[in-house]
Amino acid sequence: MSLRYKLKKARNLLSALTPEEHAELTGICQTIRQSQETLLQNAATAMQQCLHNCEGLCCRNARVDDIIGLWDLVYILCLAPDLADDMALRVELEKPFYSADCMFLKEAAGPCIFAPAIRPEVCITTFCSGDRSIQKQIRRVKRDFFKLHWFFLWRKPRAVRRYLQQVLKNGHGRASLPAGYPHGANSRQKPDHDSHRR
Repeated sequence: MSLRYKLKKARNLLSALTPEEHAELTGICQTIRQSQETLLQNAATAMQQCLHNCEGLCCRNARVDDIIGLWDLVYILCLAPDLADDMALRVELEKPFYSADCMFLKEAAGPCIFAPAIRPEVCITTFCSGDRSIQKQIRRVKRDFFKLHWFFLWRKPRAVRRYLQQVLKNGHGRASLPAGYPHGANSRQKPDHDSHRR
């Protein structure tokens, strides 16, 4: 999957959410941001070693598509939607089959266009050395990112359950599923009684 495809899919996923779902997703993303902030607060020593040893090489000559996943893009777009157009322009520069400098570096040199605590999972949890003391914080960020996957995995089953609850509460035919979902019971065609008349 190229970054272009993943960015388009992330935008489509976000645009299809109901207001209630968007609020729930925003809560998950805010939890991830808090985890990232905690990690950064505790990672000063490890970060300094990375800057001294690697000097930003992790952002250079890399397969960015292997580093940044769909859920990273969902997370970033949810909390920083104003970056969407800039990101779309930048992913057009992607060369999927070749290593290249990260296209999300400002002026192609840095710093990153993403805020410190709104970064892709791999970018913020990977250190070149000295991360033993922050393993707990790293695991927390990874665990919170996994919640994004589960949110979308269970999105449709939750919507169907709400629909069925509405049907039971309001009576058959009065409830409707959100846009983008099958119409369930409401999609059944009523029999054409006139066709049986002679």
